[in-house]
Amino acid sequence: MKHHASTTRRQLFGSVGGAAIAAFFGAVTLRGGRLGAERGLDLLDDPASAIERAVRMRLDDLLMFPVLPGPGLVVLDNFGGYSVSRGSCAHRGIDIFPTDDEVPRVLVSCIDGVVEGQRFLAGSQGNAWVLQDDAGVSYRYHHVGEFEPGLEVGSPVRRGDVLGTVGSTGNANYPHLHFEVRPDGASSASAVNPLPLLAIPSLNTTVGPRSGCDL
Repeated sequence: MKHHASTTRRQLFGSVGGAAIAAFFGAVTLRGGRLGAERGLDLLDDPASAIERAVRMRLDDLLMFPVLPGPGLVVLDNFGGYSVSRGSCAHRGIDIFPTDDEVPRVLVSCIDGVVEGQRFLAGSQGNAWVLQDDAGVSYRYHHVGEFEPGLEVGSPVRRGDVLGTVGSTGNANYPHLHFEVRPDGASSASAVNPLPLLAIPSLNTTVGPRSGCDL
């Protein structure tokens, strides 16, 4: 019964609340359109082959923003920048910070897919979710505060389903989401810059300056 209740809660949020999110995203600032090699994605680990793999992702729509829109968010354009755990030019995702951490921020699924992995206080990642779509592309959420009850490995997710809350687990010194996109799956080291793939909310969200390396 507990699992059923939590599943109903997630589905309700993804349908009723998700409809509101969809309406909100009707006014977002679109930052890219379809994914293609001509977009010059910044890549780590064998850029040429990673571009080819990224094109095969066939993302016809932008990904849903992984943090529920609310008062004050800062999106750092820091893919390929400094990583606390891996050093310079090794940051494989982007970081999304709330400007006010008084109210826990809600994490939502950016895709229709399945939960491929769950990490419990796993080193620098802290608590983490790994989602996967039907094309085999993985999406990683690090530093999760609280996991959504009833959600586990193998659970199906829809765009807008609640995953938990933004936290500061792992090596985070301030609550934020570290978000990654890996075209070759969760175990692959290859990653692409998530920023051009996301529908960035036009209200109360600021995108920070580029802080990466010239690759």
